[in-house]
Amino acid sequence: MTSGALHVHHATVDQLQTAASSILAPLTVTAPGTDAFRADIDAAALGPGAVARIRGSGHVVSRPPRAITSSDPELLKVTWHRSGAAVATQGRNHTPVHNGDLTVFDMTRPYRLTVSEGCDVLAVGVPRTALGPHADTVTRRTAQRLPADGGSQAVLAAFLSGLGRHLDELAGPADGHLGDALVSLLIAAFADRAPGHVDMATDLVDRIRVYARANIADPSLCVDSVAAAHGISARHLHRLFRRTGISFAAWLRNERLDRIRRDLLDPAHSGRTAAAVAARWGIHDPRHLGRALKTRYGQTARELREAAGQSRVR
Repeated sequence: MTSGALHVHHATVDQLQTAASSILAPLTVTAPGTDAFRADIDAAALGPGAVARIRGSGHVVSRPPRAITSSDPELLKVTWHRSGAAVATQGRNHTPVHNGDLTVFDMTRPYRLTVSEGCDVLAVGVPRTALGPHADTVTRRTAQRLPADGGSQAVLAAFLSGLGRHLDELAGPADGHLGDALVSLLIAAFADRAPGHVDMATDLVDRIRVYARANIADPSLCVDSVAAAHGISARHLHRLFRRTGISFAAWLRNERLDRIRRDLLDPAHSGRTAAAVAARWGIHDPRHLGRALKTRYGQTARELREAAGQSRVR
């Protein structure tokens, strides 16, 4: 992510792509009228994250699979649409976003945001780790519209509006406090769980996921070890994850495969064998790795690396 402040006026599509990628992580930006496209970009680091305001013509921002590598920061991107409708797409969600709406994207997975002409958008990048056990709660709302017309959502929108007006003034120790405030407001707006209405089962699932991600390289990580670490039975852990629509074992396998895929696509790991990459993320039996990757992504380890090499040549 960017450090310090960034100001680009009358930016072209290429300049917006370069700026957006430096602010957050590698992104692709396109526009229907490339020659006529212009945008004003203001951005600044804020605590552990970054915030940017983009005003300009209609465009499409996407995070294609080929741009995602294991060296990228694990970020959540939140957008607030001051003006200009948009369409948010990630996974199975494909949602129209209206003036005043908030939405969130998981930048470790592909997404697409199509912004209409005449947009004024605030974009915030926050590391997953900054959200702690609330990260998964927020992520469950990816590519969904969250109207900011009341409650904690309206408070977050007002805070973002103030940041957008004063980005060029953000510097110094106060930024850390503003970053903490932003994280707290994001949790309040997207988790939307008042103290008296906390879903204890959902909170426990979130904590289990945080724990599992922190120990994902441990090959002994399993239902029994995770259940014991949280003082519950394996049967109770199975019941908790049954509510999410995916078993713990399947969720853990997908998390590991996501990281293995990112490493296989990352040229920094080109000297490692697929087995060594898999071992890095807790999978020490590579016999079924190719089949698992093929099932999840439609490509084996070799095919992923070949595709990554071809995209770099282009």
